[in-house]
Amino acid sequence: MKIKPEMVEYIRTMVKGDHEANDRIEAELDAQGWDNFPTLLGAVFYFSVNRRLSPKATAGEIMLFVAEMRAAAPSGSQIDPTAAEKLVRAALDPSIDISVEPQMVGRIQGMTILHILSNPEVTDQDLETLLANSVDASNQA
Repeated sequence: MKIKPEMVEYIRTMVKGDHEANDRIEAELDAQGWDNFPTLLGAVFYFSVNRRLSPKATAGEIMLFVAEMRAAAPSGSQIDPTAAEKLVRAALDPSIDISVEPQMVGRIQGMTILHILSNPEVTDQDLETLLANSVDASNQA
């Protein structure tokens, strides 16, 4: 499967807070179709979580991360914290089998990506590398 460059740009503008460009790209993707976007979003989520947390993160560390993420999120951003903890754990240990409602998965992934990648410690080069790795992984899926 081939990831559209617009999808990568959509995530990049979302992380950078470029709302005008993000809205424009969203409209383009609405017209073109969002095929394969969930695969890309999942890969960006995976690489983001593994950048932020150790694969040996404890349940308490994951709970604290999710709590910090929820506290930093804009008001009105609602996610299920238990589902978020499960998804983060599964990103750290892909052998874990989980069941979370698909719409909630997307919301959790988006919030997590924003929380991790909008951190000032993440350089433009870090973001580009992570996005490139995510595209590579998605194209192999």
